[in-house]
Amino acid sequence: MTADMRAMMVDRFKPTVLVCTPSYALHLGRVMEEKGLEPVRSSVRTVLVGGEPAAGIEGTRTRLETLWGARLVEFYGCTEASPHCGGYSCPASDRGPGPVTTHLMEDTQIWELVDAESRQPVGEGARGLTVCTSLNSESSPQLRFLVGDYATFTSAGCACGRTHLRAVGAFGGRADELINLRGVKMYPVQLEAAVRAVPGIGDEYEIVLATTADGLDVMTVRVEHADAASAARVAREIRTRCEVRCDVEVLAPGTLPKTEFKARRVRDTRRSG
Repeated sequence: MTADMRAMMVDRFKPTVLVCTPSYALHLGRVMEEKGLEPVRSSVRTVLVGGEPAAGIEGTRTRLETLWGARLVEFYGCTEASPHCGGYSCPASDRGPGPVTTHLMEDTQIWELVDAESRQPVGEGARGLTVCTSLNSESSPQLRFLVGDYATFTSAGCACGRTHLRAVGAFGGRADELINLRGVKMYPVQLEAAVRAVPGIGDEYEIVLATTADGLDVMTVRVEHADAASAARVAREIRTRCEVRCDVEVLAPGTLPKTEFKARRVRDTRRSG
């Protein structure tokens, strides 16, 4: 089914909840705008997203909530420990102050954090990789399955009244998505936060990693913006948040391919060895 067809279904059948990835929610909203159907005036009241970070990235969260005029809820989990999600963002934390938090469903799954190198459990408040044990999945039982997302857990009470374990600041990206550029390490979520912080930036962007003729690894960030001068602002945001210098290529709005599935923002063309 095309995005055009889905846009017409939203207009015709008046759903109150939209479930998809954050990037597709942005794409579908823009398609509706192109058809003269304002998503902010649609029947959708809750945008439930998963598969990509969103709630913990202020620029992405604000963009989605503004586009749809709806509440953003992020669910967390993994296919291997299905059939249900492992957690969901808390509306109390959405209202601030403080970071967004995600409640983990401890009645159906056991969640732990382990050190990225030693794979040994880390204490509460320390950053580690998520590990899940499913308690009720007969089709895919998992015992201490390494999901591999960076997070920090707390068992402190929540303003909403729930007592389950929480991930503070949502989830910080998967261990296998780590970008190492000339010894500087960063995650795609950090780059997304930097790009989204620039006013007027388009929904689509691309991170290109390449090796120059003299063997130097470089990064080029391709963004869409009506003002070519925005390149300096994007480069400054990335340098401030990720401590790395990069080139920024500003393209005309609508140049980059639209994301219709799970976003793949990083293109690594570097030579190995």
